Amino acid sequence: MLRLGRTSLRLSLQFAFLYSVLSAVIFVGAYWFTNYEVRDWLHDQMSSDIIILAEIYDKNGIQELVKSVDVMADVNFENARIFQLLGPDGTILAGNVYAMEGAVSEGYIPADRVDIEGEHSDEVSGYWIAQSNIGPYTLLQGTGNHVIAEVLEALGITLVAGFILIMAFGTFAGVWVGRLTERRIEAISGTMEQVAAGQLAARIPTDATSIDDLSRVSISINDTLEQLENLMESQIQISSDIAHDLRTPLQRLRQRLEKMSGQQVINPQDAVIALEQTEDIISTFNALLRIAQIEAGDRRERFQRTDLRSLLTNVYEAFEPSAEDGGQKLDLKVSDQPVVVLGDPDLLMQLISNLAENALRHTPKGTTITLATSYMDECPVLSVSDTGTGIAPQDREKVFRRFYRGEKSRTTGGNGLGLSLCKAIAELHHANLEVSDNQPGLRIEARFPPPAK
Repeated sequence: MLRLGRTSLRLSLQFAFLYSVLSAVIFVGAYWFTNYEVRDWLHDQMSSDIIILAEIYDKNGIQELVKSVDVMADVNFENARIFQLLGPDGTILAGNVYAMEGAVSEGYIPADRVDIEGEHSDEVSGYWIAQSNIGPYTLLQGTGNHVIAEVLEALGITLVAGFILIMAFGTFAGVWVGRLTERRIEAISGTMEQVAAGQLAARIPTDATSIDDLSRVSISINDTLEQLENLMESQIQISSDIAHDLRTPLQRLRQRLEKMSGQQVINPQDAVIALEQTEDIISTFNALLRIAQIEAGDRRERFQRTDLRSLLTNVYEAFEPSAEDGGQKLDLKVSDQPVVVLGDPDLLMQLISNLAENALRHTPKGTTITLATSYMDECPVLSVSDTGTGIAPQDREKVFRRFYRGEKSRTTGGNGLGLSLCKAIAELHHANLEVSDNQPGLRIEARFPPPAK
């Protein structure tokens, strides 16, 4: 049901009213212009007659002029035209007008003030008069207003009928458009009410072929709801992961503290282990806090043009001794030209370090780990690849989840947040982080957008 208080309907009717007023102004203008043009045409016709009669007088004299005026007065239909030729002394020489009430030389005169030969036509209520001199003689001629009246009557009927149709069509179109708009706004409002009630999966119905403002707003809202749903699911997953993964270290810490509380003399070794467990828990929370800060975009003000080659070189120099001690080989492959990205150098260093450390920690002896950077399709790319055992394809996207640890990595150190931090840093820099098969081993690649020139 339509309600006048609805903004969509009210605006539609307002535009329909505005269009109707505009049409009325145009119609009034057309009516006035037509009236002016018809009167001008009648005046031109009388001026043309004057020119013809003046030529007759110049060529043939007054007698022919008198005959011509009488002929013109006799042949006009139902006295629609009137003529009166006056001599220099005011004597009527020719025409069908006996007398006029009042002195009229130009303009309009009612028919009842004109005494003519015969009867006035029922359609003529007055005459448009024009007076001209032909030599010493004066010619007064007039044209009945029935021509103008008939034209204006037909035009007026047409314009009024057109205006009524426009008003009706405009009102109908306004109500129809208002109803369509109202339905779409109700769909948006209904979806938002569902979301407010906790149904984050609710979406606004959209038409792929529609490109109007409401469609763009609906698509934007749906995109926002999609992100909100993903964020909430992520938060739920994070909360669950935190509760699950911190439960074990907290239980161990509690057991250690309970053991210490029952000792008369605290064993220093127990205190050291308890402190290490506490440090591990604090380190986990610090990593989570760092990820949250990065995801909030708090570090974008530190962005600058950074050459990835220097960062990879620093990481290579820092980790190469550790690789050698672990029986692994660390290689460095960098481009001859600068590989520049717009980003935070410290976070990018953290990204590369985490990837390198992850590869060193989860690959066996004899593995070759390669740090590389170059351009690919004009995009800066850095990669860390190894020749280890790799991971199953179905687990590749899971490695970026918080606290995720594969079966092969459960016996190694770490809190399962290193690659999550890498993912957050990559997204902050609008980089795409991908895991692929290195045949053999694993390859993790970060592709950055081209830096602005």
